[in-house]
Amino acid sequence: MQRFGPLMHGMMLPGFFTHQLALAAYMQSGMMKKVIAIPAEDRVREWRDWQADSDKITLIEAEEKRLELQAKTQEAENLRGVGGGAFIIVTAGNHSDELKPEQISNGGIVAINVVSRWQIRGKDWDRELASPRYGLPAMWEVDNENGSPSQIHPSRVVPFRGARLPAGATLSDEDKFWGDSRLMRVYTEVSRSDETQAWFAALVKKAKLLRFGVPGLETYDQDQLNKRVALIAQGENSLNATLFRASGGTDDPGETITDYQVNWQGIPAMMDAFDQRVAAVSDIPFTRLTGRSPSGMNATGQHDNDNWNKMVVSGQKLETRPCLEQLDPFLLRSAGVDPTGIWWEFAPLDVPTEKEVAETFKLVMEAVGALIDTGMVPREALAQAVQNLIEERGYMPGLAEALKKIPEAERFGLSPEDDGGDDDPSAIQARGGDPDLAGSGGSGTGAARRAVNDAATWLSDATPRPLYVKRKLLNPADLIAWAKDNGFATTLPASDMHVTVLYSRNPVDPMKMGRDWREDEKGQIIVRPGGPRVIEKLGENAVVLRFACPDLDWRHKDMIEAGGSHDWPEYQPHVTISYTASEGVDLDALKPFNGVLRFGPEIFEALDLDWKSKIAEA
Repeated sequence: MQRFGPLMHGMMLPGFFTHQLALAAYMQSGMMKKVIAIPAEDRVREWRDWQADSDKITLIEAEEKRLELQAKTQEAENLRGVGGGAFIIVTAGNHSDELKPEQISNGGIVAINVVSRWQIRGKDWDRELASPRYGLPAMWEVDNENGSPSQIHPSRVVPFRGARLPAGATLSDEDKFWGDSRLMRVYTEVSRSDETQAWFAALVKKAKLLRFGVPGLETYDQDQLNKRVALIAQGENSLNATLFRASGGTDDPGETITDYQVNWQGIPAMMDAFDQRVAAVSDIPFTRLTGRSPSGMNATGQHDNDNWNKMVVSGQKLETRPCLEQLDPFLLRSAGVDPTGIWWEFAPLDVPTEKEVAETFKLVMEAVGALIDTGMVPREALAQAVQNLIEERGYMPGLAEALKKIPEAERFGLSPEDDGGDDDPSAIQARGGDPDLAGSGGSGTGAARRAVNDAATWLSDATPRPLYVKRKLLNPADLIAWAKDNGFATTLPASDMHVTVLYSRNPVDPMKMGRDWREDEKGQIIVRPGGPRVIEKLGENAVVLRFACPDLDWRHKDMIEAGGSHDWPEYQPHVTISYTASEGVDLDALKPFNGVLRFGPEIFEALDLDWKSKIAEA
């Protein structure tokens, strides 16, 4: 195939390739194929994630597979790069008639085929500037094998168009519609890169040259010269030695043979410079285009890869997605799925390793734990959201099917009696609460939900108010097990066990309390096993576990200095175990719980002075 030089092409083609020239330019150059194919491949490589019930997703993905939609989208994107492409929806019926999604039944799409812009022609272009179909054809035509054109209604065609071109009188309706091509944009630079590679390949043949100096060369006839050179070459090839006539004296210089070695210094860098120019014009990072970092650079290529992924996502959003969304209403009905409420996103371009997936899962669950601690989201809604998240991200395969076998009330962590009693004061009091919850209103569902609303209202501004700050005990089961083993008939519910950090009747601005710099990256305070501990009564009848924790002591002192108050002579970190210690339990003889105490992030709430009426134990 003839190779056209870039300068000649620039003069020969004022603006556009013909079909033959575009195909020739694409087929003759491996670099050109990569420049066109890489964006097309990456846009569809990971395909898309449907958001719907698993049964519907299975049907949709099966229909995509039947129609080979992913591969054909890549093919159309390739044609877009060369100069435009189109999806043709082929169904039963007259192709010249308008096709509406509601006309498609289950399996109604017979096939989806791809044709290039040179196989399809627009007819009766709309040139009325005020028309919503300005610049679009009234009908498409495709030539059949017998040479007669077939009429195809525009509703059956999904065009993959290039970048828009500046409108002008010199452009035809076809050229304006299909737009620019990636091939035209990169052709000159790719040609220069190919010419450089060709020049280098030719230079390799001259990497080592032998130069013969033959005295009296002008006296040799052609046969003598050929025989002499052949004799020298034969000696070098068979004996790895060069045979030549030595000097016969001062007046006889003899033959000379000189090796000439090409100096390669700077040539690889120059070749890279041409390839980097191709990368710049095509918007494809050098690392992605050539599979390596540029010569002389220490970059790992990760930054380039991140930038390229952003470019791919942009192309997916601006070019690929509109085409697929034009096709999807037909696809979903052909899959036998009601499109209501169904949507999708392109799958992430980077496939994480197992370690990265595990680390992400850990971070997500820590975030969920922090959200639970705030109490700002009702349990039922949070349980549904977390279960959906785990299923969608594939963290626990089979979880969705297992959860379907569990009653809904148990699945979302609720019991039937939790519903409908939110506004009954006696029910609230019966369910009880933590005496130090200062605004939570007890542990029942209704009280918790009202607490969420109260907290949201209270935190909507920084007006000074009485303040309560606590940290929930994250391992209450350990303390409850110890209490039961030591004769306690009942204890506070696990969800109510906590340590009070501040109980301030003085109005304070919560924003002035700042953050506790002593907590770890998860916002937690850990009290290690052992150390000074004691079981004692606090106040009238509260049985508590007191323990030493300088971090909590200093945090409490910080809040007092910021304007908070305290009702007791001194701050004593403790966890309330029970308000109804069983008879016969000798508190003085008890050996205190000696295990680790893990406390969650600080929770700020409005102070509740009526906490005593909301105490309930289990």
